[in-house]
Amino acid sequence: MNFADFHFAEPRWLWLAAVAPVLLALLHRHAAGARREQLAKMASPHFVEQLTASHSPARRRLKELLLLLAFTVAGLALARPQWGSTERTNAFVGEDVVFVLDSSLSMTTTDVLPSRLQRAKFAMLDFVRKQSHGRVGLVAFAGSAFIQCPLTFDADAFEETLMGIDETTIPIPGTDIGRALNEAYRAMDKNARRKMVVLVTDGEDLEKSGITAAKRLATNGVVVFTIGVGTPAGKEIQTRNTAGQPELVHDAQGEIVRSQLDETTLREIAQATGGSYFPLGMLGDGLLKARSAMHALDTASGLRQSAKNGVDRFHWFVAAMLGLLVAESLLGTRRKAISAMALVIPLLLLSQPAQASPETNFPPPATARDFYNAGTRLLAANKFAEAETLFQSALAAQDERVQPPALFNLGHARFAEGAEILKKGPDAQKASARGGAALAAADPAIHTAESALAENNLDKMMAAYLEGRGMQRELRSAEKAVRAAMETYGKTLQKWQRAADDFKGAAELNLADTNAARNVENVERRIAKLVDELRRMQEMLGALGKQKQDLGKLLGKLKGQIPAPDAPPGTTGDDGDEDGVQPDSLAGQQEGESHAGDQMQVPLSPEAAGQILDGLSLDGTRRLAMSDQQGAPPKDKKGRNW
Repeated sequence: MNFADFHFAEPRWLWLAAVAPVLLALLHRHAAGARREQLAKMASPHFVEQLTASHSPARRRLKELLLLLAFTVAGLALARPQWGSTERTNAFVGEDVVFVLDSSLSMTTTDVLPSRLQRAKFAMLDFVRKQSHGRVGLVAFAGSAFIQCPLTFDADAFEETLMGIDETTIPIPGTDIGRALNEAYRAMDKNARRKMVVLVTDGEDLEKSGITAAKRLATNGVVVFTIGVGTPAGKEIQTRNTAGQPELVHDAQGEIVRSQLDETTLREIAQATGGSYFPLGMLGDGLLKARSAMHALDTASGLRQSAKNGVDRFHWFVAAMLGLLVAESLLGTRRKAISAMALVIPLLLLSQPAQASPETNFPPPATARDFYNAGTRLLAANKFAEAETLFQSALAAQDERVQPPALFNLGHARFAEGAEILKKGPDAQKASARGGAALAAADPAIHTAESALAENNLDKMMAAYLEGRGMQRELRSAEKAVRAAMETYGKTLQKWQRAADDFKGAAELNLADTNAARNVENVERRIAKLVDELRRMQEMLGALGKQKQDLGKLLGKLKGQIPAPDAPPGTTGDDGDEDGVQPDSLAGQQEGESHAGDQMQVPLSPEAAGQILDGLSLDGTRRLAMSDQQGAPPKDKKGRNW
């Protein structure tokens, strides 16, 4: 790429490239100071450092630098940088030309083949097709004159109009060149830089008004080029009679009319307007000479110039600016993705300076704000049960400013408690797999017991009884494992259901907190998975209980058929459910209705779990999102007891 002759076509825009980045840098500096002041008002320095741990100052500085560069490049692009050059000639390519064509009877003379009119039309058509790039118009005249085609760029329309002109187009006989020139002036654009008229005629101005009209047009900037059609010797004018036979035209004295080219009149008309006269010639080259004269006229008047222009290169700078803006918008300011539970609502403004002691060592809380701040510290320290108690105390104080964030963080604390219970409890997948294996293994034991009873074979009954006793113990162990997993999932379900209620309460009190509304959906999505597992485990528990009951009945029959001396140890009751409780009779209690709620102390039974599952409306699909800003205080609330 040739970088020669580098310059700016619009250097007045360079101030933007110099001043705008400076102003933007000052604005960034002011914004950074305002952010620090807002954070200092919102929380203590200790918590500001903790809450901004995920923020990357280097990334923010890089974003600001990209924006500064984008403004700089924008200023350079507006200044139109150019390098390299192209030569441009301001040639005659856009002049408007009005053709004035003589269509009187004298133009039918054949001293120019095939006739004066036909030869003139062919020459004009060739001029328009090959030479002209501006607008063209057409005026036909004889004893009168009319515009046949207004100025137009449509060469096809001009051609169609031109080829339709003949000696009958203007019904008024005669040749009035002055009227024709005036009509041509009417067809012109009065605001045009130059007004060109090409008069194509044999020059016989019977009304003797052409020169006078030309002088008047010259005062309006009209230049007339005259094209003489025919020969000075001329020829007789022929016409056809009513019988269609050719005959010569006679004047009033009976003399034969002979038409001759009047070059003198045409030269005077052209000279009066600063134009030129050219004979059309046998090949129609007179119009080509007229075009050369128009070209020379432009050059002489300074309208045609050659110049070297620089090549615009602002496109590269615009592309660079867009690239910088896109990169700045895609670049984040966080070091890495943070766990959702690590994002906690900032502390409200503390009434006393932050302590340097551990984050859980704080004075006894007294106000709702103190309870909230203390609970937030404990939540950040992963002490979820203690944080839950403090958030409940903050809600009980009925402070409308504290209620929305307290409910929001209470939801986080309960969600985290449920997650810990789920993590520390039995694995539901393993418990379900063990129950399935026990059910599969119990089927052969039942079949063996039924076969031994049918055959009444003592040895087989003894073997079936012992096998059944072992399988009964395995069913009982699997049942206990499934029940323990259900209790764990039930406790987690209750915690998460309460967390969803807390988030709903926060969303109701602060409609602007979209994070709370999203968390409702996300917690319910997690609840939906627990619901599915609880239902599967509930079905598994029922199947294990029925299998154990059926096997116990068969073992009782087997023991009754074995004689006393050979009877195995144990009592008949041992062949039933050793726990003395069937799965269908498991009892439990539901949690009492409360928005914030207390700690649950009663394990969840299958029936209670089923009731909770049936009462839930679950439709959440998004990832759990936690708020990182304090919600606005609720408006027009009347101290609801959460």
